[in-house]
Amino acid sequence: MPAPDLSSLEKIQAELQRYEHPLFNFHAEDDPRGVRVIISLKLDDILEPYSFVIPHRDLQDPRYGWRFQNLVFNYLHDYMIETFTLTPHHIG
Repeated sequence: MPAPDLSSLEKIQAELQRYEHPLFNFHAEDDPRGVRVIISLKLDDILEPYSFVIPHRDLQDPRYGWRFQNLVFNYLHDYMIETFTLTPHHIG
C-alpha cells in the first residue's frame, strides 16, 4: 500500500502500477472532485476512454486497496457492457 504522505493522485498512480491488462491502459489525473481514473483500449480509435472519479475521502479508507480493486473491476465490466453494438434489447 502506498505511503500515507502521498498526494491523492500519487496514491492512485502507485496503485495503478499494480494493474496490467493485455487490452487496457490505466492512468490517472487530478479532478476537482478527487482523482479521475481513465481506462482506455490499447487499440487506438476503436472506443472512447472510460473514466470515473475517486473522491479524496475514499482514499483515506484503511481498506482502500480492496475498494480500489473492486471499483476497477466493476468499471471495467461497465465499460465492456457499454461497448456492445447490438443486443437482443436493440432488436425491435
